[in-house]
Amino acid sequence: MGKLIGRLLLYNIPFFLVSGFMFYSGFAADESALTDDGYNLKLFFYVMGTGFLVIPLATSSGILIWLMAKRKRIADLVATGKQGTAVVLDLRDTGVTINDDPRVKLLLEINIPNYPPYQARKTVTLPLIYMSQVQTGSTIQILADPEQPYEEKRIALLLK
Repeated sequence: MGKLIGRLLLYNIPFFLVSGFMFYSGFAADESALTDDGYNLKLFFYVMGTGFLVIPLATSSGILIWLMAKRKRIADLVATGKQGTAVVLDLRDTGVTINDDPRVKLLLEINIPNYPPYQARKTVTLPLIYMSQVQTGSTIQILADPEQPYEEKRIALLLK
């Protein structure tokens, strides 16, 4: 997580520099100076400086909150989930690729010891190296929460 925070701050440095330049320009601008369309130039620089400061910080904060929630969800699944197997009943390409890896929809028949089998759907970005393991009719190892059987975020594929 520390590397991610460092990287986000690094990406924000140009925005912080522009923001600082805008605030300095607002401070240095003459009180009577106007923009081409007649607005106060000092106010313009302060508003733009605030925008270049607040928008990147809000975006970075949103990304961090989303990633922390995702990590918590995975940690909860590892803590409460049960290992089992799943038979791939259907595999469909969604037509979307992320980093050249296809996003696919799976229909799985999940078998967890001491629980009745059930079917669930899961949409996942599947690296091409794992495509041979996830074909219709193949059996894969999974980690699932049998208490929430149809929640696709509570199913993890354990591919090797």
